[in-house]
Amino acid sequence: MSDSAPRRLAVIANPVKVSAAFPDLVRARARAAGWSEPLWLETSVDDPGRGMAQQALDAGVDLVLAAGGDGTIRAVADVLAETDVTMALIAAGTGNLLARNLELPLNEPGGLDVAFAGLTRDIDLIELTVDGDRSEHFAVMAGVGVDAMIMDEVDPALKAQVGPAAYFLAAGKALGRLPMSMEITIDQGRRRRRRAMLCLIGNVGKLPGGLVLIPDAEADDGHLDLYVASPHRVRHWLKLALRVVTRRSQRDDQVDTWQARRVLVRLDEPEPYQLDGDVAGECRTLEAVIKPGVLRVCIP
Repeated sequence: MSDSAPRRLAVIANPVKVSAAFPDLVRARARAAGWSEPLWLETSVDDPGRGMAQQALDAGVDLVLAAGGDGTIRAVADVLAETDVTMALIAAGTGNLLARNLELPLNEPGGLDVAFAGLTRDIDLIELTVDGDRSEHFAVMAGVGVDAMIMDEVDPALKAQVGPAAYFLAAGKALGRLPMSMEITIDQGRRRRRRAMLCLIGNVGKLPGGLVLIPDAEADDGHLDLYVASPHRVRHWLKLALRVVTRRSQRDDQVDTWQARRVLVRLDEPEPYQLDGDVAGECRTLEAVIKPGVLRVCIP
C-alpha cells in the first residue's frame, strides 16, 4: 500500500438511533479528511455491534465509528479491546455514559469533529465474568442492586402508557426485594460481608444530569472502583443523597468504596445485574478485572 492510499474507516451504527442525515454527513467528512469510502455496518436487535466490529477488524480498518447508545458502544468496545484499531464514539443514545465521562460532544457533527481530528487516548476497560463462564468488557459501570432491579421490573407496556412514572412503580417492587446479602473479595484479600442496596463496579464515575457517583474514578487510572451502599434507615438515604450531591463522604452514610485491580462479588441469591445501564440477566457471582489502556479512543 502506498503512503498516499486513504486510511480505511468503518461505521457501526444503530439505525434506530442515528439521524437520516448521518450517512451522508459521515461520507462527506471522511472524504474531506482523506479517508476511504466508509464500510457501513448496521446493528440489529439480535446483535448490538459485536459481529459488526469483528467484520470491521477482518476488513483491516484503521478507525471504527461507533454510533448509537450505550449498548452499541459497549459491544464495539468489547471487540476492539486489545487491538490497534481506534474507536470513535458518536453519542446517539439517551444516557451516552462513556461519552459524558470522556467529555465528548453529544451530537453527531461534534462527534465527527472529534473522530477526524486525530487525537487519541488509551483508556481502561473492565473485564467482567458472570457466574464463572460469561466474560465481556465494559467501559462505565456494572453491578447489582436497586438500579438493576428497577430496570428489570419496568413493564415496557406500562412505560409506553405512563412514561417515567413506570419507574416509580418499578422502584417500589425493587425495594421490596432488597437488601441483598453478599460477600466481597478485593484483590484476593479478606472477605467482607454486606447487606447492600447497591453494589457497583465502576471504570468511571459520572452519571447523567451532572451527578458524580464515584469522584475518584478515571478512565485511565489503571484500577477499578467498587461502590457499595447499605442504607437501612431514612437518615442513611439522606446522607447517601448528600454524598452524591457534594461528592464527599458523610459520617455514617453506610457507603464503602475501594479501589482495586480485581473484585469478586458473591450473592446469596440470584439477582439481576446491569452493564452500562442495560440489564444483562441474573447472576450469583461477578468477577471484575481491570484491563489498563486496552482501548484507543478519539478525544477532543
